[in-house]
Amino acid sequence: MAIVALFCSCQKFLAERPSSSLAVPNALKDLQAIIDYQARMNAYYPPSGDIGADYYYLRDADWQARPEYARDTYTWQPTVEIEQDWSTSYNRIFHTNVVLEAVDDASLDGMTEVDRKHIKGSALFLRGWTYLQLAQLFVPLYHPGDESSPYGLPLRLVADINVKTVRATVGETYQQIASDLQEAANLLPDRALLATRPSKPAAFAALSRMHLSMGKYEEALHYANLIMALKNDLIDYNTLNTSDNNPFRELNDEVLFHATLLGVSAALIPSIARVDTNLYRTYTDTDLRKELFYFERPDGSIQFKASYDGSSAGTFSGLAMDEVYLTKAESLIRLGRIADGMETLDELLRTRWVDGTYKPRQWEDEDDALAQVLEERRKQLAFRGGIRWMDLRRLNIDSRFRVTLNRVVEGNIFTLAPQDKRYTFLIPSSVIQQSGIEQNPR
Repeated sequence: MAIVALFCSCQKFLAERPSSSLAVPNALKDLQAIIDYQARMNAYYPPSGDIGADYYYLRDADWQARPEYARDTYTWQPTVEIEQDWSTSYNRIFHTNVVLEAVDDASLDGMTEVDRKHIKGSALFLRGWTYLQLAQLFVPLYHPGDESSPYGLPLRLVADINVKTVRATVGETYQQIASDLQEAANLLPDRALLATRPSKPAAFAALSRMHLSMGKYEEALHYANLIMALKNDLIDYNTLNTSDNNPFRELNDEVLFHATLLGVSAALIPSIARVDTNLYRTYTDTDLRKELFYFERPDGSIQFKASYDGSSAGTFSGLAMDEVYLTKAESLIRLGRIADGMETLDELLRTRWVDGTYKPRQWEDEDDALAQVLEERRKQLAFRGGIRWMDLRRLNIDSRFRVTLNRVVEGNIFTLAPQDKRYTFLIPSSVIQQSGIEQNPR
């Protein structure tokens, strides 16, 4: 009954055209309903980076059956437009702005001032988190000293759709993301009622990811430590059933914020996407992830089955503790604290191996330790929405870890070289035509 009430209340405002002048919520319960509308706030996160990532491949017939934008994204066409990623993200941002403009003056109507604080923090988190997702697709990779670059995001901070659209600088884009997430962390509870709602650890996790993407390892480590002071749950994979279609339940103990990708069926639906064989071979027989994450199909190809969203039909794209452990381990090693970083990695991996079979990692030097952490990041976070594309972008500036991606489709070879401009997608032409903002370079 509560869910129905929330849905109906939410629909009252969300069914309207996106103009704050047409429907202005004036009670906290209405704002909470907007935040709790999972179809908008927890789903439909951008999949295009993952469609272009290297942890899977499509057979020719499956590629041919995909929509044109998915085929072009898969083969890194320079003119591909991912308009749905843009529009659904800015639609979410519009609704967070509606909440933020109304929350300070909204009537309590049976709720409390603590509720007001949490609602405001949730809206700030969702806005900052969405901008972070967009930045990994539409903003060139962050480099220190490039803050004045004009290729940042249009930062919509009010609900008025008539405000002119302009691109911020790269520095302003990341400053806004950090500001939203930091203010959200100050307002949100240590634990949310459910992981579909934002929390303080979720805000810290988003900040940790953001700083990792920027190469700011001290800050990434700082926020990872703040999370672990509040929550450090890890699932013992020995307690899971490898024969289950999806061994992971929805909202499991590692999940900090639940989110899923938009349009998974376009290319990433598990029954179509085949796991990269080179990735699959990196799992040893005593590594429980080999059976928990994958299974072998009758034709010998490998299928992914184990999303943290609790469904074999979707791809989790939220925030979880396994990512935090890997970010902490990498940051420690990059800061010269190799033993501490490998100890953090051991703490995670000990829960992923068959009981009694895991041996602490040995390393020759910093390069070797870092290579091990990055390999485990790729293995643990495979098919985790929003991560691999970000990692490819940031690692490609390092000669030790850069890779050239290749696809073979209908006998044709497609290649994406390190630091190629195609790692930044084009802003949809409809946005360029309406606003006149500058297009990303090609």
